Amino acid sequence: MANLAAANVMHRKTRTAVSVFAVAMEVAMVMILVGMANGTLGDIAGRLQNVGADVLFQPPDASLILGATSAVMPVKFVDLMREVEGVKDVAPVLNWHVSQIKGESRAVNLWAVDYPSFSRISGGLDLVSGHALQGPDELMMDTVLANATGIKAGDALHMLNRDFRVAGIFRAGAGGRLYARLEDIQAAIGTPDKASFFLIKGTSALAADRLTEALQARFKGYKITPMAQVSKVMQQNAVGLEQFKTALTGMAVVISFLVVLLAMYTTIIERTREIGILRAIGAGQATVVRLVVTESFLICAAGVVVGMALAVGTALYLPRIFPTLAVTLSREWAAIAAALGIAGGLLGSIYPAVKAARMDPIQALNFE
Repeated sequence: MANLAAANVMHRKTRTAVSVFAVAMEVAMVMILVGMANGTLGDIAGRLQNVGADVLFQPPDASLILGATSAVMPVKFVDLMREVEGVKDVAPVLNWHVSQIKGESRAVNLWAVDYPSFSRISGGLDLVSGHALQGPDELMMDTVLANATGIKAGDALHMLNRDFRVAGIFRAGAGGRLYARLEDIQAAIGTPDKASFFLIKGTSALAADRLTEALQARFKGYKITPMAQVSKVMQQNAVGLEQFKTALTGMAVVISFLVVLLAMYTTIIERTREIGILRAIGAGQATVVRLVVTESFLICAAGVVVGMALAVGTALYLPRIFPTLAVTLSREWAAIAAALGIAGGLLGSIYPAVKAARMDPIQALNFE
């Protein structure tokens, strides 16, 4: 039965190839789109956690994903936070979205910091070239963005209607992709003495939960998150992410269903005489159903293999085109995508299989 199904699949090579490719695109689409969503969240969480702080302090209803791009809290909160037991140091950060660099569209987070306090918390950025922030209108840029734009330490960069100079290039992976002095960005965007969030270092990293509770008691209503829990909280509070995944999986099933339904239905019509011969020599309805479903399974299985290869290749290639894009493929979603592709295909084969099994052998043999 399996040999006969394989022979039937190879009988119409072009149609089989198109069906396999359609299922493969569905599998690859699910894996890549979910991988981009998870990769973006993972990248943000990793950058925050790599800064070295123990607690993240944000305004009420702030988003970990969007990073509270507006400066809404007074910098004087630093003095109030230092009064809380267990707080060792505090660094204010103004997080700003930069949409253009050297005339090209870029989606980049700029962290404006008080560099002395930020260095005490993070240990300083890992410089590759140049020097850290010292004077007015200086910037620091990470290696990924520098490679993507061709910018080097010492280059001038016009941004936010000001002329900056890139003081240094640092190794990517912590905080924003751009750093500037807090007072320079406050002046550029017209928000004096304001910050987006605060990085807090405790006297002991093991006491981050107790420090969080103490800060929550002192600053009621504010969003205070231990850095160790940032990734988990981000996944839980990602607005629309679960709905997006649900819609995506539903779309994947529909695509597989329609592709296989069309392919197998036209196959049944073309092979009416062959099905009549099978029935005439004693093949039962169950045998015909198994044959059609097996053909569908082979098409879907091939599509899953090709789709996974496409997803892996795309995930490796995309960062070369978009260096700041993070794509994280997971075994879990590879299994889900594979199951969706096969399940949708098998569902799509049911109607053609039943139609073939119910054919009258005499009429099928006389079919032209």
